[in-house]
Amino acid sequence: MSKVRRVRLRPGKAEKIRQQRHPWLFSGAFAPDTIAESGDTVCVCDEHGQPLAYGHWDAESPIRCRVFSWGSAKLQPNETFWQSQLERALHLRRALPDLRLTNSYRLINSEGDALPGIVVDVYDKVAVVQLRTPGAERLRPTLLRFLTSHLSLKGIYLRRESSSASEWIWGERTPEVLLEEHGLFFKVSIETGQKTGFFLDQRHNRQLLRYYSQGRKVANFFAYTGGFTVYAAAGGATELLSVEIMPEPAHLLLENLRLNGFSHIPHTLWVEDAFDALQKVEKDYWDIIVLDPPAFTHHQDAVPQAIRGYKEINRRALRLLPKGGLLFTFSCSAHITPQLFRDILLSAAMDADRPVQILHFLHAPPDHPIDLFHPQGEYLKGFVLKVE
Repeated sequence: MSKVRRVRLRPGKAEKIRQQRHPWLFSGAFAPDTIAESGDTVCVCDEHGQPLAYGHWDAESPIRCRVFSWGSAKLQPNETFWQSQLERALHLRRALPDLRLTNSYRLINSEGDALPGIVVDVYDKVAVVQLRTPGAERLRPTLLRFLTSHLSLKGIYLRRESSSASEWIWGERTPEVLLEEHGLFFKVSIETGQKTGFFLDQRHNRQLLRYYSQGRKVANFFAYTGGFTVYAAAGGATELLSVEIMPEPAHLLLENLRLNGFSHIPHTLWVEDAFDALQKVEKDYWDIIVLDPPAFTHHQDAVPQAIRGYKEINRRALRLLPKGGLLFTFSCSAHITPQLFRDILLSAAMDADRPVQILHFLHAPPDHPIDLFHPQGEYLKGFVLKVE
C-alpha cells in the first residue's frame, strides 16, 4: 500500500465536518495548497494538523475526498485493513435471512459499506464489479484476492461506463446467468444488461407486487427484462402489459415469462417509449400500474427537468387508474430525495384531480445498506398509492 498523505482542511471547516460525518468532502473544504494524486489514501487533518478521517483522494472530482474511516487514531489502511472491511460486508450479507431465497445479491454497496466507489453484485457464480473512483481502482488487486478466496465463483466481470472498456478480469467468460429469487427465474445478460445486469434493489418490491396481483390486470412501464411483470404473473394477474423501449431486454422479458411457465397468461408487449405508451393506454382498464423508470438525472443542475419528468408520468398514470387502483411508482435518482419525490407525487395527484392514499413506502433491501450520514445512498425510493 502507498504512503498515507496528510491533507489539511481550511480553518473553521473541521468541526462541521466532524459533526456531519458525510463521507463526501468537497474541494472547497481543503486548504488551497493541498496536493495529492488521484487515488491516494489521505489522512484528513484540521487546520492544526490533527487527524479527523481517512479517505481516497480524487484530484479531478468536485468530491475531492471520499472518507472510509472516521476518527483521530492512527490508521494503517493496508491489505489487512481492507480485507477486514470486505469481510465485514460479506458477514452482513450472510446474516440476512431473505438472501436464503435468492442466489443473487449485492455484496458491496460503496459508501453503505464504508468502501467508497466499490460496488459488487453477485449473480450465482459470477461477480460483477464496478470501480467508480481512482481510489477504488487502486484496490482492484485486493478486491480480486478477496472475491476469489471467499466466494465460489466461475468468473468476475468488471463493468465500466463504456461497454467497450468492460472486461472479464478473472475466471471464465459467462455472459448469461440464471438468477433465482423467491422461486422465480430470470436470465441475466452480464455483458449487455443495465446496471450490473439486473435490478437487484427491487427484490422486495417485486415480491410486494406479487401479493397485490391476484385477479388484477397489471401494466408494467419501463419494464426492462420483466422483473415486475413476472412477479405479477406469479401473483395471479389475469392480464399483463409490458412497455420497454429497448428490443434486447424486451426479448429477454418474453423469455423470462416462458421460463417461469407464464406464457398462458394474456400479455401484451409494447417496444416503445413509456411516455408515449401512457398516452395510448385505455383509461380505467389496468388495476395496477408500475412505473420504474431509469434515473432522470445524474446531476444536480438537471433536477428541475427530472422533476417535470417524474411529475408527468405519475400524473398520466393516476389519471388512467380506476377507483381503487394501485400505482407502484419509483425514483432511482440520487438527487431526488424521498421528500422531494413525495412532493412530486402530491403535485401530480393534484393535477390529476385524484384522491390518493399512501399504502407503502418502498426502498432497497438490506443487502443495499445506507450510511445514515450519506443521504445520497438512499437513491431508490418508491410508494404504493391507492387511487380513489
